[in-house]
Amino acid sequence: MAEPTRELLWGVGESIVLKLHYVLFAVATIIFIAGVFRWYMILRTGRNDEDRFDDLGKRFYYVIRDGLAFVRLYLREERTGIMHLLVLWGFILLTIGTLTLTVAKYITSDFFRGYFYLVFEATMDLAGVALFVGLLIAIHNRYFSNSTRFAKKWEFARDDGLVLVLLLLITILGFVVEALRIASGMPAFTAVVGGAVALFVPFDITAYRVTWSLHSILGLLFIALIPYTKLAHIIAAPLNILTKTERVSARSIEDEEYMGAIEPRDLQWRDMLSSLACMRCGRCQDACPATNSGTTLSPMFLMQNIRRTLDKSFDFAGRQKNDEVLLLDTVLDMEAVWACTTCRACMEMCPVYIEQMEIIGEMRRGVVESGEAPPDIRDFLTNVQKQKNPWGEAKYKRDSWAKGLDVPHAKNAEFEWLWWVGCGHAFDSRNQEVARKLVRILNEIGINYATVGREEGCCGNDVRRVGEEGLFQLLKEENMDLFGKYGVEKVFTTSPHCFNTFKNEYEGFESKFVLEIILEAVKDGKLKLRHPVNRKVTFHDPCFLGRYNGMYDLPREILEAIPGLELVEMPRNRENAFCCGGGGGNLVREYPGDDRPNNIRAREAGSTGAEILAVACPFCMIMLEDGVKMERLDERMTVMDVIELVYQAAFGES
Repeated sequence: MAEPTRELLWGVGESIVLKLHYVLFAVATIIFIAGVFRWYMILRTGRNDEDRFDDLGKRFYYVIRDGLAFVRLYLREERTGIMHLLVLWGFILLTIGTLTLTVAKYITSDFFRGYFYLVFEATMDLAGVALFVGLLIAIHNRYFSNSTRFAKKWEFARDDGLVLVLLLLITILGFVVEALRIASGMPAFTAVVGGAVALFVPFDITAYRVTWSLHSILGLLFIALIPYTKLAHIIAAPLNILTKTERVSARSIEDEEYMGAIEPRDLQWRDMLSSLACMRCGRCQDACPATNSGTTLSPMFLMQNIRRTLDKSFDFAGRQKNDEVLLLDTVLDMEAVWACTTCRACMEMCPVYIEQMEIIGEMRRGVVESGEAPPDIRDFLTNVQKQKNPWGEAKYKRDSWAKGLDVPHAKNAEFEWLWWVGCGHAFDSRNQEVARKLVRILNEIGINYATVGREEGCCGNDVRRVGEEGLFQLLKEENMDLFGKYGVEKVFTTSPHCFNTFKNEYEGFESKFVLEIILEAVKDGKLKLRHPVNRKVTFHDPCFLGRYNGMYDLPREILEAIPGLELVEMPRNRENAFCCGGGGGNLVREYPGDDRPNNIRAREAGSTGAEILAVACPFCMIMLEDGVKMERLDERMTVMDVIELVYQAAFGES
């Protein structure tokens, strides 16, 4: 018996069909290369202020992990991760198979027989099935699942259905071509699916050639369309993952002439690349508090509008047109620019590491530098500049909260740790209660600490998030001088906002969040939690503690150490937690949305049946107390800081 094999390019090998195929292949390749070259020329016009190619070994690891194995996506959505695996690897294996056939036809076919041929046919069949099943899941997800992420669609999306239908047709026609070939009398061997379909397909050589030609033409159309449709993410997404940042801090652009992102050329080249990598999956806007609140901000629309703006601003050869284009009101309107809470949820949920929030930050910088910031943002910045706090309270009141308490000052004490109290705990009456209780906890622990009282200023975290880079640098310089004055080497903070900026945007000293010190004391037995707190508690993850710094377990470990306390989770928790809405300058603004983030989050907390909504951030305390009252949940649910629960468990007092 002859070795298993088959004639290559059977049925079309000597016909004009094959010659036409090669002509069309050349045309499709030229169109593809022209499109890729155009985008390369466009990307070259972007800024290049950050090294995105250092530590290539680690970067390629992320490409393999998240671009080829979809681990990041799978951990967030198992079904969608599997769908992408099926589509990508089905497509890759079929492409490799097609190239293998070409090699076998025109170089050598000696290997294309026997065991290799059997494995080849089986692999091609399985790859086709994988691609087909993956596409069906994708179609179901986008059109039949009623997912919230697809509720708000980009109005210029024209190719969502086209891409899915095109791939589905190519896959189906591939199976039909195989079935018609087998129906001619050839053995199926390991082509199980093709053999099964062949039972229902009568052989006809004309039908075979027509089907083969249509399959080929659609495949070539697919190649040609890649740079011009959302299919561009096939190339751009792996490159976007390769060039992801490990930085948590805000972008630092050391260019005196840079005024923020005002025109397309002010964007980083990597942000331009990200607009091609974005395939409108909607995960960013699904997690975005601004989108959920009904504002005009959608991180997905931002990326798509950037791509559309770039597309319209350059000619077919990638040369920039003379038309002056401003990003404001082209990619985002003014409401959208300031609706961002800088919660980082969009970046956390993006499968390909797009930095939507940071682009908005650069646009804010451009608005602020242009003198066009809204009045409430201008007031916020003026208050911080003059009084060193967001509300404009007099600086001399900063230590009023500590009146009557034994709180050591750095000028009168030898200390190991500086306690940076922060604006929220120093000036907001509700958070002042938390600070006063913390004093007793710290004294019980026996930590050697001091404060700087009225000399304390603003850390600058939210100043930087609203785009006032100059004021941030001034605050940083003042604070570093203050630390130098008192020989500060270690700092702990009670606000995640302060913690984030000291840890990630300052340098020269050790920084801790206060709950780290409390947990260490509980574990070491220095702080004994003797008194049960028999209450059902749900915890709200602060964005600057969680998504920025990955500290999800810390507050939960403390809550679980409190006797009698029952911890219940909200549906959206940890990296998926929904923002309270207070970040990015929105603490002191009237939020523009119809349904504010703090109200949404209060309802989520209420749905758990919890008696206490625990927080670990002064901004979250302010926002969620207001949300609980607005949603009329305050009669059955109280907002408390984790510190207050620790105080109650340690001293038996509320």
